[in-house]
Amino acid sequence: MRVIGQWLVNAGTLLLLAWLAPQVGILHGFRVAGFGPALVAVLILGLLNITLRPLLKVLSLPITCLTFGLFSLVINAAVFYIAAQLVTGFAVGGFLNAFILALLYSLLSSFFYNALFKE
Repeated sequence: MRVIGQWLVNAGTLLLLAWLAPQVGILHGFRVAGFGPALVAVLILGLLNITLRPLLKVLSLPITCLTFGLFSLVINAAVFYIAAQLVTGFAVGGFLNAFILALLYSLLSSFFYNALFKE
């Protein structure tokens, strides 16, 4: 049940960011067509985080060490960018948007998940 709750919270966070970004004037080109594409995008993000992200972390270990771990933010952005290429109705609008989106998404989804499911 917790996995479904986290999936719904993450999809809601993605929709919230898609609604909030134009209001604030950031992330031009980022869009989510609806709740269905948001659910699919979160599912694809999860699958990419399980499969592709560990491989990218191992391959980029030297540069990650040189940047004191900050290169992992670039890996997160790359995962978002790849997910946007795979999901119809989910677009990030460029790599810089994917970078900012990855930061905002991780912060907000963690906040909402802890607020709703903290024991």
